[in-house]
Amino acid sequence: MVETNNITDTHEAVEIAALRSEKETLSQQVKKLVKAEGKLYAYQEELDAQLKEYKELYALNRKFNATFDIRKIFEYSIDYIIHNLEYERVIFFRQFDNTDHYVACAIDGYYDQEEKNLVADLVINQDDPFLSPLQEGGEYILCTADLDKNKFVAYRSKLLMNEFLIYPICSHKHLHTLLAVGNSSGNAEFYHRISANEGALLGIVNLVGLLISAVENHTFYANMEKALEQERLAEAKYRGIFENAIEGIYQSTPEGRFISCNPATAAIIGYDTPQQLIESITDIEHQLYVNPQRRREMFEMLHNRVDVKSFEVEFYRKDGSKMWVLLSTRPSFNEEGEILHIDGIVQDIGERKRAETAIRELNEELEQRVIARTRELVTANQELRQATGQLEGAYSELKSAQSRMLQQDKMASIGQLAAGVAHEINNPMGFIISNLNSLKKYTDKVISFTNFQSEAIEKLLLNADVHQIADDLKEQKKTLKLDYILSDLDNLIQESLEGAERVRKIVQELKSFSRIDASDFKAEDINEGLESTIKMVWNELKYNAIVTKEYGEIPYTICNLGQLNQVFMNILVNAAQAMETQGEISIRTSSDNGNIYVTISDTGTGIAADKLNRIFEPFYTSKDVGKGTGLGLSIAYDIIKKHNGEIQVESEVGKGTTFTLVLPIIAG
Repeated sequence: MVETNNITDTHEAVEIAALRSEKETLSQQVKKLVKAEGKLYAYQEELDAQLKEYKELYALNRKFNATFDIRKIFEYSIDYIIHNLEYERVIFFRQFDNTDHYVACAIDGYYDQEEKNLVADLVINQDDPFLSPLQEGGEYILCTADLDKNKFVAYRSKLLMNEFLIYPICSHKHLHTLLAVGNSSGNAEFYHRISANEGALLGIVNLVGLLISAVENHTFYANMEKALEQERLAEAKYRGIFENAIEGIYQSTPEGRFISCNPATAAIIGYDTPQQLIESITDIEHQLYVNPQRRREMFEMLHNRVDVKSFEVEFYRKDGSKMWVLLSTRPSFNEEGEILHIDGIVQDIGERKRAETAIRELNEELEQRVIARTRELVTANQELRQATGQLEGAYSELKSAQSRMLQQDKMASIGQLAAGVAHEINNPMGFIISNLNSLKKYTDKVISFTNFQSEAIEKLLLNADVHQIADDLKEQKKTLKLDYILSDLDNLIQESLEGAERVRKIVQELKSFSRIDASDFKAEDINEGLESTIKMVWNELKYNAIVTKEYGEIPYTICNLGQLNQVFMNILVNAAQAMETQGEISIRTSSDNGNIYVTISDTGTGIAADKLNRIFEPFYTSKDVGKGTGLGLSIAYDIIKKHNGEIQVESEVGKGTTFTLVLPIIAG
């Protein structure tokens, strides 16, 4: 019995839980229904407002359709904007004929008279950047109260609106009418605020749609009489063209009769007047066409709706003679697809045909000449092959000579360098040798005095007169100038050591300059290479120029410094040799994010403009015979190109030359 009661209690609990869940579900559904009903009411209110707005727009549109007076259209629009759309101020701008600016043509809203006068004088130029968004196809210009774009903000004071919206009233790119609506800063909170929100723009967008149609209807109506007058003038102009054209203009039936033609058509075919031609030619196909099949071909093309252009045919003239004409025709069809009439232009091309015949005969003659000339060219080609073989041999010899000249230039550079180094070494070596000769003499005297001392000591050992021996030693020391020798020995040795150190440094600079032990590309200091090169060629520079150096802080770069030193040496030596009197050589280095710049300027004779573009050519030199190979700058150019750099040169005769080496920075 207890078990049965437990089962019953369990079932009741399950049912209660189910009922509670169902109650909760129903509660949620009721809440959703309440929310949906609230939204439905909101939608209904929104629809009612839109319906009211559309009824008002419909009434406004009826007013627009009842008048073609553009001023009334603007007045109706301003009244609607102020009272229905609730903007404070409204201005219409209009572009008049033959002007490139817009002026205010309708103004209303909360303006006092002084403000209206200011706005009435406002002129907006067509090319004003303020209008660029509309010129570029924008839908409108919008300036809110918090916008700080200069070209928009400047017009706040001009329009007397702190926030504004400008719409073009047109359906194409020509902005003939502009509508500006907005609010002043003091009254903005009482009116419809300017906003880019789609809902906020809906009312003005709907009005603009009606305005575009109304303004275009007005424009169409206003221009109707002008268009009719222009049509009359165009017809008169066409008639004048038709009557006075030098080409024949005609209209014909599909069956082959002339409907109309101009005087030129009659004259081309040999008739006195168009009327005479129309009455005389009753069957165009057989009376005009030398080959009637050609008209049938043209008519088939026209029937297939093809405009026939430049169709050549042969016509009979009135006197029976033949002539070539060029036809261009176009068919006009009815609704059933049948040809109503054919419009055509006829041109006399007899002169052109005669010219074509002459050209054809000339071409035949030219073909014969070409055949004869071809035979001559075949013979010349064989001779050219022989000459080519000779040129190839000469080219091989030239390459060999070029290699020899390159070697000569290298040897000349080495010889020039050796002469300078020899001069620099000769100075310290001269006084080293002189000091060694003096040292030898001093040594002989010291040895002589030492021998004299030894003899004196032997005499002392034999009990000789001590005082006499001492006097003799003093006399001998004085005679040999031993005190001076001993004091000068240190100077001689010190000077010799300094001279030897100078020789060692010269050899070290020579080694650094030539980079014999570093021929591969690696990270190097360009400033260091320049400095060692200057020391190597100093003997060439010091007599001709004052050298100024301005080394910038430049990074190390991957390069072959030995090759670059060769470039520096060639340019520096050329600069020194370009100076007829003592001048100045300036050396500057600098760098930017990608390149190192080495600038070497001189105040020499300069290079003429007609020679400036040849200085990098192999074997070209302006020096006297025997003083240059013409390969120095060519080699320099090749070395810089090998480093992916460039050489820039500027020169003026009588003022000097500047070489700028541009080398890419390559991190190691």
